[in-house]
Amino acid sequence: MIRDGGLAEEVNETILHSAFIPFGDIKDVKTPLDQATQKHRSFGFVTFLEREDAAAGMDNMDGAELYGRVLTVNYALPEKIKGGEQGWAAQPIMVRWCPLHRLMVL
Repeated sequence: MIRDGGLAEEVNETILHSAFIPFGDIKDVKTPLDQATQKHRSFGFVTFLEREDAAAGMDNMDGAELYGRVLTVNYALPEKIKGGEQGWAAQPIMVRWCPLHRLMVL
């Protein structure tokens, strides 16, 4: 799994899926919602089926522009590991926009 931060408000799970599908088969895409606003919190998670595909997604999308925002894509650790999934494909990549510094940070 990879984490993509700094997503523009217009980006949804379908758009995020479309942006990363060229790099391999995707198992899941999530954009966690802010409970107060019910809008995504400017980051998302993409889970690939294969480790190599997750690496390709990270290598190719880190620094790419999506809806006017430059993405920073990194591997991120899950908050809690729930049994069953192993390996790099199960690890998130994170991207987050820092408006103060106008760049994406982990």
